[in-house]
Amino acid sequence: MESTSGNTGLGLAVVAAEHGYRFTAVVDNHAAADKLRGMKAMGTHLVHVDEDGDGEELHTAAREELAEDMARGKDNTFFTEQHNNPSNAVGYYPVGREIAQALDNRVDLLIGAVGTGGGLCGTARELRKHVPDVTVVGVEPKGSIAFGPPAHDYYQSGTGTPEGATIGLLVDYDLIDEGVKVGDIEAFATARVVARRTGLLIGGSAGGVVHDALTRLTTLPPDTVMVAFINDGGEKYMDTVFNDEWMNARQLIDEAVEADIDETLTKLRRN
Repeated sequence: MESTSGNTGLGLAVVAAEHGYRFTAVVDNHAAADKLRGMKAMGTHLVHVDEDGDGEELHTAAREELAEDMARGKDNTFFTEQHNNPSNAVGYYPVGREIAQALDNRVDLLIGAVGTGGGLCGTARELRKHVPDVTVVGVEPKGSIAFGPPAHDYYQSGTGTPEGATIGLLVDYDLIDEGVKVGDIEAFATARVVARRTGLLIGGSAGGVVHDALTRLTTLPPDTVMVAFINDGGEKYMDTVFNDEWMNARQLIDEAVEADIDETLTKLRRN
């Protein structure tokens, strides 16, 4: 049993299919439709917390409460509780070691999205054993509260902490040197421009990470080694981030922002 906006659910769906478990995912309509279809294709039982509505609001707190209630008192049911499960962070330790090895322990900055905190903080904790002075930057959507107010709705999926939700135990502020916020327009514009310019499909929250990385690249000293942690592929967002109709309906396309990102990539390639 898990409350998920999609990515963790997809991973658990694979494990459940391999081991013959019945996996129940508690979801809301904020999740990308492709993620829900993927889980369902692997045999996941989907429970919606907002089945009577057609809105796209985040219902993280309600999802987690329902998942916990559904698992309570059942000997054959385990609530994986991704926001507070230490194994979430531990699973990323090998990533920290891989980064250190691949870059010969030369890493100045590590930038990553903060949702549960497991990905960035798990990676950073292990990386710091090899590179003690690495600067760790956490990125969340504007509207998320992990790095403070103001709180409001946002469309980036699978990241951040919406108003009313509890910041998970895996968000380790002692490991995060700086917390930044990137808006939906900037994050999605980055994902779209990166796809057109490089052929790489990255997700919306990954777009936020790359946007912050590109912004920093113009001011960093020469020979700085920066790692941008790309936590999500874009294949699951054909109905949203890469769909002009969906984007325009929510006023999320800003041609000027996309042009600025395109220009930044052009300058970086020249250098």
